Amino acid sequence: MWGLQHYLKKAEYTEEHFHNRERWIGLRVPQTATEWADYATLNPFILESGNNAWGAAEQLLGSADTPHFSGNRRFDFHRALVVANSTNTIYRIQFIWSTVDAATGITDESFSEFMFIRDAASSQRKIFETWSRKIAVGTKVWGRCWNATNLATVSLFCGLHEYD
Repeated sequence: MWGLQHYLKKAEYTEEHFHNRERWIGLRVPQTATEWADYATLNPFILESGNNAWGAAEQLLGSADTPHFSGNRRFDFHRALVVANSTNTIYRIQFIWSTVDAATGITDESFSEFMFIRDAASSQRKIFETWSRKIAVGTKVWGRCWNATNLATVSLFCGLHEYD
């Protein structure tokens, strides 16, 4: 049975997460060795699927992209605005984080996923809640997608929360 302290800690976390400042990122053009994201852009990140498999991992955050607000020590991916090019197919999106590379993040199981379908009758643009652990600032993040169609793409922007 959980004690009162456990529930108070959960309530504090929920309060901090949902009453926070959110900043949206897109692709920095051009990227640098440590900066991949831009907080003031309408350039989306683009992920490309494999043939009924994961496509290549594309970098979304560099080591210098966080913190956005001075003094913050952690962040999480909160939401993603996704635009898909293929209708009536299921997509899987995966966010991977590591201080090394995407392969290390996958091996360490430092990733989170969500799935969606763009049907022909609805708008192709959707905002999805995404979930990740609180990640140390300075950690790099990659995204990749899976679709049954080879080279299917999604364009996306990501909403971040930062924590002190």
